[in-house]
Amino acid sequence: MRPFVLAASLSLSLAVIGFSPAPATAADFTAFRVACTNGGPFLLGEVPEGKDGQPVIDALCPCLEAGFVSYSQPEIDALEADLRTGTSDEAKAKYSAYQELQAKATGVLNTCFTSEAVISAAKAQGL
Repeated sequence: MRPFVLAASLSLSLAVIGFSPAPATAADFTAFRVACTNGGPFLLGEVPEGKDGQPVIDALCPCLEAGFVSYSQPEIDALEADLRTGTSDEAKAKYSAYQELQAKATGVLNTCFTSEAVISAAKAQGL
């Protein structure tokens, strides 16, 4: 049997019995976590004086990370640049398909902002 046919047969056999290929390497969220934790002004906008937006950020960031878990490292790096700088200039320079990424990430952001954890944190802070 030729190597290609053997490899294809083996892959098909493994898929049939429930084995899947090894997943791609997960993105490193270390810099993203830092940027998100410090990204209150960018993510929340102006927080009224005397109110604390950090509990909302503390609920929002893990939700965003969970929503972005399947994103590639370049996508996570571009989103981190947005959070860190508060603008998309650096992200656009880093990631050529930024417009598509922004649209995809907006769906995750909207889902997280409407999550029970984020809504509860915002209510508790009077936001």
